[in-house]
Amino acid sequence: MNVAQFHQLVEQTWQEIEEKIDDEGLSVDTEIQGSVCTLTFDDHSQIIINKQEAMLELWLASKLGGFHFKYIDNEWKTAEGRSLWTHLEEAFARHGEEVKFS
Repeated sequence: MNVAQFHQLVEQTWQEIEEKIDDEGLSVDTEIQGSVCTLTFDDHSQIIINKQEAMLELWLASKLGGFHFKYIDNEWKTAEGRSLWTHLEEAFARHGEEVKFS
C-alpha cells in the first residue's frame, strides 16, 4: 500500500465510524482535524484515532488503552489479529455507548 491509498482507507474508515454514530443516534461528537479523529462522549471522555503515516498504521487510544492497527486482508488489525471494529465496540461500551460496527 502506498501513502495515498493509506490516506484513502483511513478517510473511508473515519466516514464509516461517523455514519454509524449518526445512524445509531449515539450521543458522540466526532471531530476530524488533520490526522486525528476525536470521538467525544457526554461525560467528556474521548476516543482518539490517529494516522501514523510513516508506519501506515492507525492508532487508537481510549479508556481501554492504546492499540496499533495495520491494514491486513482488507481490515485494520492489531499484531494479534484483533480488528479495529472489535476494539471500537469495546471502547464505546467502556465509554458508555453500545454499538455494533461489524
